[in-house]
This record gives sequence, C-alpha cells and structure tokens, in this order.
Amino acid sequence: MVHPVQSVIESLQAAGRCPRLHVNAMFDGVVCPDFIRDQWRERLIIDLDPSYPLDLTFLEEGLSADLSFGGYVTRCSFPYGAVYVVADRSTGRGIVLDQNMPDSVKRSRYGKGDENQKPALRTVGGDTESDAPAATATDEPEADPTDESQVKKRRAAFKVIDGGGD
Repeated sequence: MVHPVQSVIESLQAAGRCPRLHVNAMFDGVVCPDFIRDQWRERLIIDLDPSYPLDLTFLEEGLSADLSFGGYVTRCSFPYGAVYVVADRSTGRGIVLDQNMPDSVKRSRYGKGDENQKPALRTVGGDTESDAPAATATDEPEADPTDESQVKKRRAAFKVIDGGGD
C-alpha cells in the first residue's frame, strides 16, 4: 500500500507541480542538518522542486532526498509521521495529516480545537473528496442558520492554510 504522503507527492509531480512539505524536524528519525533543525524545529517547509536533482526515494517508513539549504546539499530523510502537510507550492492544494501535526502548530496557526472532531486526513483547497471519516451527527437541535452563536460556531470549525511559507 502506498502511503498518502507518497501518493500526493507523486500525483503533484506527475502533473508537473512542485510538492511543498510541512515537516516536524524535531520528530524522531528525521535526518537533516542540525542548523536547519535548530532554526525551523516543528515548522520546516521543504519544496521538492522538480528542476533540482533530488534523487527522491520512497521507503515503507518515509522518504529521502538530496536537499539544498543555502547551497549546502545534504541527504535528508523524513519518516512519514514527521510530514503533516503535502500541498502544491503554487496553489496550496493538498492534504493535511492532523495526526502528524505538532500541537504547537495546531495552537498557533490553525487554532486549538477538539481532537475528536478532526479527521485523520483531509483534502485542503480542492473540491475533491478524501478518505477522511464523515462528520457525525450530534444530539443538538438544529438552530436557525442566522443565529449568531451558531454562525460563530460554524466559522470556528473552518481551518485555512495559505499554502505559502511563513
């Protein structure tokens, strides 16, 4: 079975797009330069630019590539558990793996929410469906769609990622 991270990367590359990964460089098993880990910690953004000879390799537990950081080229490895967003660099469309996203990123960038309500995998920025679990019904009575408290509650449920770097 192909991991969803690999699937999205390969799909983007096949379409001539540049995959952008959001990676937790502090995750156990990540291999990258110490100065990169120290600088970016849980918010490392990597562009798998097809114009660069990456020597991208997919393994059962993660991916490896030759990456350049300010002209310093090194072989890096990232377990799939370290990758929490895979998106098209130019459009921001891709997937978010909520179960891999560090708590500090959830709190600061996407807001803090109930972990039980978040799907494990969801599509962002696109109109296509994903394999994410469907929403479950609640016992709450249906409110008037213009009820201000319900409007605020619905707005709070939305999450936006911009697809760009910080």
